[in-house]
Amino acid sequence: MTFAPMAIESTFDDAYRAATEGALALDRSHLAIVAARGKDRESFLQNMLTNDVRSLAPGTGVPAAFLTNKGKLVSDLLVFKSDDVFLLQLERERAEDFRKALDRYIISEDVALESRAETEASFSLEGPEASGILAELAGLSMSALDELAHLHFRSLDLSAVPARITAQRRELTPRFDVTASRAFAPALLERVLERGAILGGESVRETRRIEASRPRFGVDMDESHLPLEAGLDEAISFQKGCYIGQEYVVRLAHRGHVNRKLSGLKLAGAEAPAPGSPVLHGAEEAGAVTSAAFSPAFGGTLALAFLKRAYLEPGTEVTVCGATATVSPLPFARSALCG
Repeated sequence: MTFAPMAIESTFDDAYRAATEGALALDRSHLAIVAARGKDRESFLQNMLTNDVRSLAPGTGVPAAFLTNKGKLVSDLLVFKSDDVFLLQLERERAEDFRKALDRYIISEDVALESRAETEASFSLEGPEASGILAELAGLSMSALDELAHLHFRSLDLSAVPARITAQRRELTPRFDVTASRAFAPALLERVLERGAILGGESVRETRRIEASRPRFGVDMDESHLPLEAGLDEAISFQKGCYIGQEYVVRLAHRGHVNRKLSGLKLAGAEAPAPGSPVLHGAEEAGAVTSAAFSPAFGGTLALAFLKRAYLEPGTEVTVCGATATVSPLPFARSALCG
């Protein structure tokens, strides 16, 4: 369900150029929020999720995951703490199953889980001019937004529309996510476009995601994967207390390796292999591609792929659809944008 205004999406080249030289707006309606309220919300989530939410200060967030008893992924998510609520952001298609799975663990705790999938909408604004556009709408100086650290957020009025602005600092260029009431988000996006931002489509959104090495649930990982296989190391705290599935996470960490892991591939040529394309090392199958795109910033095709342990060494040469590829650690190097 998209909420984008009547503006026509730009071509890939124009949209990508806006992300690196101006401001690129992207619909983020594939994401949804589940809000957790009640006096026991913090202790409940601390016992459920893989990361330490108790240490969060209001206005900050962390990546996390919710697991089965066997340590497999139910979903990855971002956890944000506000004064009176925790906001859990994840893929829209996972939101209701996630809420129901989490709700089953509420016994006597004072916790209420509320889906905001139908009441809120999000878009992102990225590029060197992004903070200037948002600051103008908010009546603030650019520094007020530029100083926001990764996953820190502020509640602001943008042209009299209440919105939540979240900084994403793990991208190739500055990015801010804007969340507002679904009733007012289209008009807010229109105001952003009126100030020179370019509206991009799904192809440039996926390219930017892959460049930033961000796996997507349902595309690069699913319920069959363990969080350490999916490279969700930053979503796990090894200092906090117990949580659902912890025993399996700790056991795997102590073993020191996984049998398969999401890795990067840098391919020769501009042709992006389809998801599921086999990765070969000689005659041996080394793994499979999960997503891929041609990256103008890196001057070649990048792919995310699950690889068997024997082929995880960076620099290992493999082939995909007849093209030569090199195994790369994630995240992909940022040096392509230097200079």
